[in-house]
Amino acid sequence: MKNKFATVLASASAIVAAGVFAAPSASADEGPSRAPSDYEYTCTSSAKGNTGSAKCVDLSSLDRYRVKVTCTDIRGVLTVFYGPWKGGRSGAWSSYTCPGSGLLYKTGYQVDLG
Repeated sequence: MKNKFATVLASASAIVAAGVFAAPSASADEGPSRAPSDYEYTCTSSAKGNTGSAKCVDLSSLDRYRVKVTCTDIRGVLTVFYGPWKGGRSGAWSSYTCPGSGLLYKTGYQVDLG
């Protein structure tokens, strides 16, 4: 009985291993894809008072971006907020103002490549 179990286990292992090694690899013929190095866009962020803004250009129509603002309160606690998403080709500014008595600490951006 032990030999039969060992034989079945060895056969199952061999089948699984053969399937892993025989799996097809990806080829360049599968269609267009964009590697991270293919993305050439420019984003700008700015701050005025307690408001941070960001704008990106040279994105595709499926991409989007928004401002990422870090605010600090009177206790020194940092909190991250985001402005509204803007379409990739819009060229519009995404802006956010720190709430209440919060002070703007840092401004950046977030890009979602569609």
